[in-house]
Amino acid sequence: MILAQLKAETREAHARAEAALNLLAPDLGRARYVHVLRGLHALYVPLCVELDRWLAGHAELDWPARRAAKLGALADDLRALGTPPDTRPAPVPPLPDEAHAWGALYVLEGATLGGQLLRRHLAGQLDLGTEPGRGLAFFSSYGDQVGPRWKAFGAALEGRCARADAAFHAGVLAGAAQTFSLFVPLAVRDGVSA
Repeated sequence: MILAQLKAETREAHARAEAALNLLAPDLGRARYVHVLRGLHALYVPLCVELDRWLAGHAELDWPARRAAKLGALADDLRALGTPPDTRPAPVPPLPDEAHAWGALYVLEGATLGGQLLRRHLAGQLDLGTEPGRGLAFFSSYGDQVGPRWKAFGAALEGRCARADAAFHAGVLAGAAQTFSLFVPLAVRDGVSA
């Protein structure tokens, strides 16, 4: 099962990305949170363009709706916090093939799933509350459909990998690892610290 393999083989890369973002820090302030949101927006925009190239034709993913939810929520959060999006796209290397794109999407969908925990923490930590329009839309971009959308993604990924060879599986793993690494520079981008 590719999901179990992805979780096991990208555990360290995942931990580095989480540590870099450090959104569960007890001393996280609004300035750092806004910095992370701006960095995520700058990263997601070009990454979604890359994913469009490889995944737009996979109807089982409903990729256009997933993309719109993520990018729309990031823009909404930045507006709610009175900050414009970062117009400088983050450096995102081209995804060389469909397999790498599936691996990249695994990271983004996993982040959406994990966002449920972050949302609750951030609401209290930053005194944002959980009402819409307060700056936490990104961490609940699928609303009450987070679980079902994660399951649908997992089923689509497993189904795609079941029809593929070992090289495709390796590409999925490489794409996930590469995507996790893109989050690490957000820790120091623009020199904003925790």
